[in-house]
Amino acid sequence: MALVQMHDMLRHAYENKYAVGSFDVVSMDFLQGVINAAEQCRAPVILGLAEPYSDHFDMELLATAVESAARRSSVPVAIHYDHGSSVEGVIRGIRHGCNGVMIDASDRSLDENIATTKEVVQIAHACGVPVEAELGYVPDNGNDLIFTTVDEARGFVRLTGVDFLAVSIGTVHGRFKGKPRLDYPRLRHINEALQIPLVLHGSSGLSDDQLHRLIANGIAKVNCFTAITDRAVELLRRNARSKDEGYMKLVTGIHEEMEKEATRLMRIWGCAGRAAEVMEQCHPWQGVDYVLKFNLPDVDSDEMAIITRRGRQIMLQIPGVREIKVSETLNGNNTSPQYCWQVSLASVEVVEYLKQHPEFIKFTRRYINDRATNLTNTIYRINQIG
Repeated sequence: MALVQMHDMLRHAYENKYAVGSFDVVSMDFLQGVINAAEQCRAPVILGLAEPYSDHFDMELLATAVESAARRSSVPVAIHYDHGSSVEGVIRGIRHGCNGVMIDASDRSLDENIATTKEVVQIAHACGVPVEAELGYVPDNGNDLIFTTVDEARGFVRLTGVDFLAVSIGTVHGRFKGKPRLDYPRLRHINEALQIPLVLHGSSGLSDDQLHRLIANGIAKVNCFTAITDRAVELLRRNARSKDEGYMKLVTGIHEEMEKEATRLMRIWGCAGRAAEVMEQCHPWQGVDYVLKFNLPDVDSDEMAIITRRGRQIMLQIPGVREIKVSETLNGNNTSPQYCWQVSLASVEVVEYLKQHPEFIKFTRRYINDRATNLTNTIYRINQIG
């Protein structure tokens, strides 16, 4: 299993002065290209599921493929929920298998950014998931750029407890117009004040030297999307000029082109060849199954269906709960069936969070604890998927 703790991965990058690429994945071509590049380079990698692009794909369907690819990879992989705009979005990201999340409230007031980020940190940390936030504003153009200040960054991290910080030091999302003017002294001072992994958004258009200088001053995670898509678009245009206009001809070579660009970037960022040492330093990311077994005498199938439906509705709203499977068996001569609820959780940390959650307590007291016999509800096992 190569799905590892994202906090461990980025801490290693930060302490050893290289950066891990975080590639937002929007299709199977992206996924295959990026994973192949990481395998070939022997590089740790972060696969991103970006909320702003979610209108273009089925998040749950793609997340399943991303998690499968991560677990079968031979290099360290983390899965990141990118640019979440709300607490609810971040909770969905964790449910879809992300073991790192970003809450982006940088377009709001500082007080709102702090309050929203703090709430996300409390929830995500209870699930064992680290949090990235953004301070300052990295726009889609250079007109509304708001730089991160050292004092605000220091106070923001102290008040929120965020694990990683995306900083605004002169880059923009998308394609850069003109020559980027990066504020290296600002970045250096922020790094000296915080001593946590810093994140670069808007890396497209930067030279190798600029990237090296940014990484030397605390950047440990580089987000990438535009550079990959531009290479793919160029190939699509070349393929479209072919006399053969079939779909398969049009998309031929797309993931290979993405692999080439991802490989080039991984080498620039310094993460190529780091897979083995990162794997040694990172804890695996493993889900757990929390199991409830019980009998409910005098409950018919219709009432049990209501209880099951209500239980799913409540528990799937609790952060860190990913899936619920319900089964029943007849226990020996007992005509009352034994019910087994297998609740898949994002991590072992969620076990206690679930047991102490007021909605879970209220539900189990009303429908199960006070009426069940042969109840066991403290069993959990490590989920060794993949």
